[in-house]
Amino acid sequence: MLTATDRRAVSFRKLRTLEVVLKVTERCNLDCDYCYFFNAGDDSYKNHAAFISKDTVALLVRRLTEFSKERKLERIAIHLHGGEPLLMSKAQLDSICDEIRSNLAPVVDLSITIQTNGMLIDLEWIEVFNRHGVAVGISLDGTQEDNDAHRLDHRGRSSYQATVRGLELCQRHLSQPPGVLAVIAENSDPKAIYEHFRHDLGLGRLDFLLPDLNHDNFDGDAEAYGEFLVQIFDMMVNDEEPVSVRIIDHFLASIYGYGNFLFGAGRGDPEYLLITVSSDGGVGPDDTLRSTKFWSGYEYRDLRSYRIEEIIHDPLFQEFELAKKTTASACSGCCWRNVCGSGQPVHRYATRNGFDNPTVYCKGLDGFYTHVLRYLALHGEPLEKISANLV
Repeated sequence: MLTATDRRAVSFRKLRTLEVVLKVTERCNLDCDYCYFFNAGDDSYKNHAAFISKDTVALLVRRLTEFSKERKLERIAIHLHGGEPLLMSKAQLDSICDEIRSNLAPVVDLSITIQTNGMLIDLEWIEVFNRHGVAVGISLDGTQEDNDAHRLDHRGRSSYQATVRGLELCQRHLSQPPGVLAVIAENSDPKAIYEHFRHDLGLGRLDFLLPDLNHDNFDGDAEAYGEFLVQIFDMMVNDEEPVSVRIIDHFLASIYGYGNFLFGAGRGDPEYLLITVSSDGGVGPDDTLRSTKFWSGYEYRDLRSYRIEEIIHDPLFQEFELAKKTTASACSGCCWRNVCGSGQPVHRYATRNGFDNPTVYCKGLDGFYTHVLRYLALHGEPLEKISANLV
């Protein structure tokens, strides 16, 4: 396993953007079978507060202000997560957003987003979002059949109708269009899902998430996931209206040499950093790692005792960041290594050798990458431009 040393530590000297996944709640009204937070074997949430406190938020804001000044950050993005964030009261979330925006907006370019299953959204919630400029992402896996295959409540009931109802309220009343995030299922129909999102629900901002699996628990068909993305790409580029699909947008950004989180995010001295903050004020790296055995060795660092600058130099935090910026040895001869970065860290992990592996989705992503580059070349993009970041 890669280990950070003084000689190889990640310096963050080029850091410009800090992303904060803030767990404002650590409980949920759904029981999604693929959930990395509740159903991947890590039960530490049971020891955390169900809802973040006002004092914890105020402390986090002070630490972020301090860190942004020390590092001369340009941007902070706060992502309100859970669990399900809307389980807390409207007054609580309104106060959280006010604390964040009133103190950080004068210091950095600030954005606030929320990721929700949408079931509890009503007009009063939308007033809160609009008042604080909160961008809303809603989790929905496609048609009712697709969604109900995995996204049921604790009594086994469908979440689809309630989610769509909340989504439609956002489409009518939210000041900025909501986005939708869908987890890809190996046997799902990309055409049916895309058409449902675009034509039945009228969505223009989409994202598709590869399941949070790793070499210890993945036994699926990687090529099927790649073919799903190929078909989504083809429908996106042939759509009569502009459509944003984040996973595709980020790959294109990588091809053209722009940094992003999803592809090649850790190469060199990173300009981006993501931290997770628990409802109790503990700080750690990307907590999708809960689905790996790596997380079992991680202990949150409490904001009451540690500055963010100290936390990001914690040995285990550094180990993860070093692994993220180091291409797996098996990828050394791959033409995609500079844009893929061996894939997302959670998908690279194996107990036997840590993060020194290609993503479990390697074969599928190779087909997807090749398809996109072939499309660009056949549609007139100069080869020297689209291959500049390839080996």
